[in-house]
Amino acid sequence: MDTAAKTITWWKSGKPAAAETYGPLVEITIDGKTVSAPQGSSVLSAASAAGIYIPALCAHPDLPPSCQRGGGDGACNLCSVEVAGQPGVHNSCSLAVVAGQVITSSTPDIARMRQDSISKTLGTHPHVCLTCPQRDGCSRTTCSYGNPVETRCCSIFNSCELRKVADFVGIPNTTPPYKPVQLPVILDEPFYDRNYNLCIDCRRCLVACNDVRGVGCLEIKETNGRKWVGTIAPTLIESGCKFCSACVEVCPTGALMDRTLDVSHKKETQVPCKATCPAGIDVPRYVQLVGLGKYSEATAVVREKLPFPGILGRACFSPCESACRRKHLDDPVSIRSLKRLAADNDTGLWRKLSKQLPPTGRKVAVIGAGPAGLTTAYYLAKKGHAATIFEALPAAGGMVRYGIPSYRIPVDVIDQEVSEVEKLGVQFRFNTRVESIDALMAEGFESVFIGIGAQGGDKLGIPGDDLPNVVDSPTFLAAAAQGKVGTPDSDIMVGKRVAVIGGGNVATDNCRSSVRLGGETVDMIYRRTRDEMPAREDEVQGCLDEGVNLRFLTAPKKIELNESGASRLKVTYAQMALGEADASGRRRPVEVAGSEFEEEVDLVIAAIGQHSQSFDGFGVQAGKGGRIQVREDSMLTSRAGVFAGGDVVLGPASLIEAVAQGRKAAAAIDAFLGGDGDIEEKLLPEEWNTDPRIGREDGFNQKKRHHPIFIANDQRKNWNEVELGFDAANAQAEALRCLKCNLAAELEPMVLPPEAWLEFSAAAVAAVSEEAGVFQLLDADKNVLMIKGVENLRDGLTEQVGRNGDATYFIFEEAPMYTQRESQMMQAYLQQFGKMPGGGSDDDDLF
Repeated sequence: MDTAAKTITWWKSGKPAAAETYGPLVEITIDGKTVSAPQGSSVLSAASAAGIYIPALCAHPDLPPSCQRGGGDGACNLCSVEVAGQPGVHNSCSLAVVAGQVITSSTPDIARMRQDSISKTLGTHPHVCLTCPQRDGCSRTTCSYGNPVETRCCSIFNSCELRKVADFVGIPNTTPPYKPVQLPVILDEPFYDRNYNLCIDCRRCLVACNDVRGVGCLEIKETNGRKWVGTIAPTLIESGCKFCSACVEVCPTGALMDRTLDVSHKKETQVPCKATCPAGIDVPRYVQLVGLGKYSEATAVVREKLPFPGILGRACFSPCESACRRKHLDDPVSIRSLKRLAADNDTGLWRKLSKQLPPTGRKVAVIGAGPAGLTTAYYLAKKGHAATIFEALPAAGGMVRYGIPSYRIPVDVIDQEVSEVEKLGVQFRFNTRVESIDALMAEGFESVFIGIGAQGGDKLGIPGDDLPNVVDSPTFLAAAAQGKVGTPDSDIMVGKRVAVIGGGNVATDNCRSSVRLGGETVDMIYRRTRDEMPAREDEVQGCLDEGVNLRFLTAPKKIELNESGASRLKVTYAQMALGEADASGRRRPVEVAGSEFEEEVDLVIAAIGQHSQSFDGFGVQAGKGGRIQVREDSMLTSRAGVFAGGDVVLGPASLIEAVAQGRKAAAAIDAFLGGDGDIEEKLLPEEWNTDPRIGREDGFNQKKRHHPIFIANDQRKNWNEVELGFDAANAQAEALRCLKCNLAAELEPMVLPPEAWLEFSAAAVAAVSEEAGVFQLLDADKNVLMIKGVENLRDGLTEQVGRNGDATYFIFEEAPMYTQRESQMMQAYLQQFGKMPGGGSDDDDLF
């Protein structure tokens, strides 16, 4: 198939279809250029794919022509073309390609017709700013000419498709002034601001909602002879809106705006669950697969980015849920639990496309069998390298095994997913502490990854914090995981009363573990209030369910041996009050004078922070808190061939962040060893694309967030897993709550009028005038790198030739008041993109 033809999105029955759906490739001629396109597809699509611009406002690459609705009523008539041998003009958006056609898209008659059409469109749309001599750089909040607000253009002026098309077509002097009709302006509903005064009746939103998505919550309305598109009921929710954002995405004006999007990071804020995931998992895709009951397919999507779906499905701190757009409507989707359900019901379908390259003969040493180290070794083994993991403890898993209690992640889940690493040929050397990287290099290892975590616990920093039975969190949790608490040879005895100092997720793990180890009274002591606690709400609820006492605005001052009491220790506490906000943004706890009191306890656990332990023999540069310093793009340390990642770099962070850094390091190490550095893989055995149809009856309007099944509170005195996950029915219902934000993100961008850029070369610059003006430098993707006003355009551009390596194109305009014009253009750019041209770790979640 012709390459150009593959790039076209073709229209059929309102659903994008492959070019093969149409007839064979045929040749037509457009403006003297021979173009190949499938017979039966639209001339507008063929022209767009061939780089020939034809203006259109009622058409969109991913929609059937809206002018076909209502007997042609609502057509913009901008895409008119002439066909040799056929009288009159034809709308190219609905004109089918036929072999041998000769199309003309630009003649004086067509130009006049387009100006007449744009004049009619602007007659029903505020447009006074379009012809204003001071329009560039204007804030759109005040008007030098005193034009009423309702006649001015809106805040998206600089990126408005209607404005760009009008500029291209040309606005005739006969364009009638806009007469306000006072259509509805709705700013108080979820997600979208709707100003129907800006609607031009192009009907793209109508087609997107009713025909492509199958929701059907929009209809054509008429007010005082003016037609516009609105909801079928007074509100979006009453109309059955699914908030998929398709209507907003295809709107060519500011009539439909999503207030939750950041214009400078549109892609990230449009699908924030995927953008927020450190590993870049395609979250909407696997959530929607779970909704279809396709658990193995969903797991394959997750495994494209990480090797531990069962572990992460239980213990990921799920930033995707915090970012989920559904929170603007009611509650976010329970994404983590859906991942867990898929992993627990996986049949191994992902193995069919999983590949391991032949051995390369290159050897890599990985220090630490935690999430970062295991991930690094996994992907290096898939690239054919011989990876050996050195682990100081008796088994693999790192903090997953020795820092997260088994009631959250069962040992058999850890063993099963670690076994997948071992199956690739990764070697493990347990009970082996590495003291020197030089010794590893002497064994023939050509590269080393350091993933030793942050297993040193921070002390309380008060008198008595080194007494017997005053322990740090990692020491206690590791001893508990190995069955070394309360045994005859143990240094840690739980006793009847336990005080856990801290308010994060690690503190909750210590509290709930202490309950299981026999603590009759377990107190979580936190110096702020419940509102400031960084622990996840579900972890806090788990503490409450299991009888932990949450005590706020309390802080220990000193710990002493209790010589005469029934308990081993005596803790002196002080009551606290909240003062001014500190660097974390939370109010600083301040001791209340004269509020000290004493309590007897048997065990004190400090869960206030962790740090990396000594690695003096590694010969790498470390920074604050002993964290190894690395290059963010490659995880390379200060020593050649030595990489690091996970908590030893981040400090005590999260499993998913450690996995993400392991992926990044594996790619960099592969490149260091002579590979291509590409560890990406596709594991879904068949091409599965999101169905563009949503429909009206899919359970979406279930607002209640479904919660996983938990074992009863009175059954939690052992280490059995507390959360049992979703059943199939609740999982499907929860997955159907997904807004399918990826649907709008996957829509093709509208083809906009061509820009007047030139290739940035010495020859092109030499032809530029020597007048004053402003020039812009652009990179290969047409992103603006620089906007600069100069007294002499040729000299100013010449200075930049060879200096700015990313500059590929440039634009210039003459402007005697070049400083003022530069300021106007900078303001316009900032307004549109939220940043200047060229672009201009917090541990609290754990402790």
